[in-house]
Order: sequence, then structure tokens, then C-alpha cells
Amino acid sequence: MEWKGFEKKWVFMRTRTGKVYSGTVMKIDCDHLPIIWLILKDKFGKTIHFCTSEILEIKEERCDDLRI
Repeated sequence: MEWKGFEKKWVFMRTRTGKVYSGTVMKIDCDHLPIIWLILKDKFGKTIHFCTSEILEIKEERCDDLRI
């Protein structure tokens, strides 16, 4: 999966723990390979950091109101 393609996109995401999130991917941090971090600003404006290995499902969704 090409993680950088999700930057600045509105996504729906499900983690391995069963939590779901919607929001804008602010940054994909590949500076500490092999670990890749995804920084998400969720629909409530909260910034959340995820290790991509914890993401079970991610898909881009259409959103007319991007909250960046």
C-alpha cells in the first residue's frame, strides 16, 4: 500500500482494536522506517497518531468540508 497517497485526504479508518475514525490525514511520517506513522485530524478536530501496522482498513471518502 502506498501510504503517502492518503496525505491531505478525508478517510475512514478502522483499527485492529475495532475503533473507527474519520478525518483528514495530515501527514504520513516515513522517517523511522520500518515503522510508518499516520497523523490524523479527526472529525472532532483531535490529532491522533497511528502506527500503520495498527490500521486494519483505510479508505478515502468524499467530504465537502475538509477540516484541515
